[in-house]
Amino acid sequence: MPAVRIGTRPSKLAVKQAEMVARRLDDAGCQTEIVKISSTGDTDSVSPLYEMDRTGVFVAELNQNVLDRNVDIAVHSAKDLPSILSGGLEISGTLPRENFLDALVSRFNLKSLPSGSRIGTSSIRRIHELKSFRPDLVAENIRGNIDTRIRKFLDGQYDGIIIAEAGIHRLEINIPYSLLTEDDFLPAPNQGIIAIVSRVDYENSDLIRKISHQDTMDILKMERKLMTDLNLGCSVPAGILCKKTEFGYRIRCRFYSRNSKEFKEFSRTFGDEAGLEELVKEIMEKVPASYGYNFGKGV
Repeated sequence: MPAVRIGTRPSKLAVKQAEMVARRLDDAGCQTEIVKISSTGDTDSVSPLYEMDRTGVFVAELNQNVLDRNVDIAVHSAKDLPSILSGGLEISGTLPRENFLDALVSRFNLKSLPSGSRIGTSSIRRIHELKSFRPDLVAENIRGNIDTRIRKFLDGQYDGIIIAEAGIHRLEINIPYSLLTEDDFLPAPNQGIIAIVSRVDYENSDLIRKISHQDTMDILKMERKLMTDLNLGCSVPAGILCKKTEFGYRIRCRFYSRNSKEFKEFSRTFGDEAGLEELVKEIMEKVPASYGYNFGKGV
């Protein structure tokens, strides 16, 4: 069997995640090769992510390389994937989900930050959550990989930055930070999950599924189905979190208004995907049109 060519963005975290997938494939007796591919999201390091003109800005070109057979699979942070993949592609595997919580890198915790502190984030969800929890803080755009963001914080450009705790853990970065609870900062859908994308006709898909973590895949599908049914893109001020329970699944989701500090929160426990239908209907009915969402209007 020829080596599996693993496509990845060139950032340190992306390469680390690709190496984690490669290690599992190696353990399964398959040779691997990591191929680094830059995207528009990597070359444009200034524009706020939520203002860039394409959903999944970090993944589109990488996934196109899978379709073009320049690489066999692509490894992504699952939260970066658009709710619907390009035709001919599928998420064929996941690694076990790491901590899904956000982290505040700062000398202070969220409650003790001095009023007017500048907090760096490129996420519209985190901006709205910050405004809701601490409206006296100033959210400022920050771009760059995790090392660049931490360096900007250490250089004093920000009083704190908000990033996913999973990235800090995977890169084993020694930096003071505090976790932001899901009650205050409900995470982005699929946060903490590493996803493997391949062609639907990829001859080694069974091998990818063999190394995949089933519980994480089930949760990923639940969170993504809710995104798809509601026509949510990557750059919306919404948090979605699914957990497995003894009764099936529990989903918690929160939708922030684009135009105010208001939000609506929903939670539901159900046995399978069919239980999502009532939740989707409730969200569509109860989230005001003034919030700026485009539920059910097509992608």
